[in-house]
Amino acid sequence: MHISILKIKGDGMLKIKELYSGYNGVDIIKNVNLQVDKGEILFIIGPNGCGKSTLAKLLCGIEKQNTGDILFEVQKNKIREIQMIFQNPIESFSPRMKIKQFLYEPYHYYEHLNKKEALPLIIEMIHQVGMNETCLDKYPHELSGGQLQRIAIARALIVKPTLLICDEITSSLDQIVQDDIVCLLKQFVQNKDTSILFISHDLSLVQQFCKRVIVLKDGKIIEKGTIQQLYKSENEVVQNLLKAAYLNG
Repeated sequence: MHISILKIKGDGMLKIKELYSGYNGVDIIKNVNLQVDKGEILFIIGPNGCGKSTLAKLLCGIEKQNTGDILFEVQKNKIREIQMIFQNPIESFSPRMKIKQFLYEPYHYYEHLNKKEALPLIIEMIHQVGMNETCLDKYPHELSGGQLQRIAIARALIVKPTLLICDEITSSLDQIVQDDIVCLLKQFVQNKDTSILFISHDLSLVQQFCKRVIVLKDGKIIEKGTIQQLYKSENEVVQNLLKAAYLNG
C-alpha cells in the first residue's frame, strides 16, 4: 500500500499527484491529480469502465499504483481512517457471521468494548440507518441488497473514518433507499470530521449533496468544477452524463 502519511498544507486531507496505474503495460489510471479537503464530499463521475473503481481501490490499498503519490493525513490509525463501501455489499460480509458480530468487530478492535458494552451502541447505529434490531441475529443471505448496504454503511460509520469511499453504493438500490442513504451520509459529514469520496455514474445524485465534481474518462480527469460549471461544459462526455441525469430525474 503506497500511501504516504504526512501533514498536508491548508485544508487538504487527501492529495493525489500524477497517479498512474494499470496492468500489462496498459494504463487504467492516467496522470490523476486531485485533492479532497477536510469535511468535503467530492463526487467522481464517469461512464462505466472509466477507472472510477480502480481509483477507489488504489486509495484503499487494494491495488497498487505504478507511479505517482497518494498523500493522506492520518490522525490515529491508517486502516481505521480509510473505509470503503462497495457497490455489491455482500462482498463485505462473511456468510457464516451474523450481523451482530459483523457490527461488533469494530467496537472490539478500535474501542476495546465487550459485547455487553457494544450492544446498545450497535442498536443505536442500526436505528440511524433505518433498520431495527431484529436484523442482528440474521445472516447476510437473509437480508436484501438494500438492507445489506445499510448495514455496510453502519459498520463504516462505527469506525468513524476520516475518509469514506463510496463506490457506486446506490446503483442497485431503488429511489427511496437511495434518497435515505444520501441523507444519512450528509448528516454524518455534518456531524463528524469526515470527508467522502462518492463514486458514481449517476450525475443526478450530485445535486443532492456534492459541491465539487470530477469527471473521469479513460482513466483521465477531463473536467472538474461545481455542478453549475459542468452545465456550461461543452465536453461530449459531460453533456451525455447531464442528459442521463435529466432523464433519471
